[in-house]
Amino acid sequence: MGIQDLLVILVAAAYGVSSVGYAANFQKKGDLRGRIGSWSLIFGWCIHSLMLVRMVSTTGQIPLNSQVLPSLCAWLVVFVYQYLEFTTRDRALGALIAPIVTLLHLTAAANLIGVEHVPTVAHTGSWFRIHVLAYILAYAAFAISCVSSVMYVMLIGEIQKKHLGFFYDRLPPLETLDKSNNTAASFGFAFLTGGFIASSIWAYQEMYQMWVWGRPEFIPLLVTWIIYAGHQVARWGGWRGKRAALLSIVGFGLIIFAFPVVGVFFSGKHPLTP
Repeated sequence: MGIQDLLVILVAAAYGVSSVGYAANFQKKGDLRGRIGSWSLIFGWCIHSLMLVRMVSTTGQIPLNSQVLPSLCAWLVVFVYQYLEFTTRDRALGALIAPIVTLLHLTAAANLIGVEHVPTVAHTGSWFRIHVLAYILAYAAFAISCVSSVMYVMLIGEIQKKHLGFFYDRLPPLETLDKSNNTAASFGFAFLTGGFIASSIWAYQEMYQMWVWGRPEFIPLLVTWIIYAGHQVARWGGWRGKRAALLSIVGFGLIIFAFPVVGVFFSGKHPLTP
């Protein structure tokens, strides 16, 4: 077994333990269960970082091919989530985030174990790397925003029915979930906007045209940007709670089918590739 195989397996094992810890903590809150979830996730992220650094040093570029992208997305989801957990001091979101992270990494692990050299990508320019990483960061942030929004809707459903039970006992307060939704959506919108700018610059370098957003494959992405821009405007206008949560859920649902990164996951071909 090579070093890369060992690192891939260790990351998967750590994320798996984290998923169990967070799930146990969600079922019945306990300091030990929560710490197992948090520290296993942090440990897995550190090993994950080492694995990615090794890939960069081996290939000489950030691994942005279809084999590695799901794992890279998982790494970024953990990065964003840990910030939210640290700021909110609540681990409830981890019960859904950790399994998503584990699944994303396992999707890539099947293509990484037993492979001596990770394939490189044809595009290596700085703006290409920036726009792909920006989109993945946006995807990670929007995923967390969606998870917190789903939890918000489930919790407020119990409260409105005056039937306080499973979710009321286990989820953080509505204010905490609303804050998580807002923070993650704001991060995602900033990264999405940055990805737009980087994509335009890269398209100009490759094809001498700045505007590529009229292509059919990019129209859903524009709609996604408009939805989350509306989310920001609505927040500034006083929207909170369930309406903002539903907007985040709809926005992420569209992203699943619209994001260029998702197309790369399944096809390995970039939308701007002839």
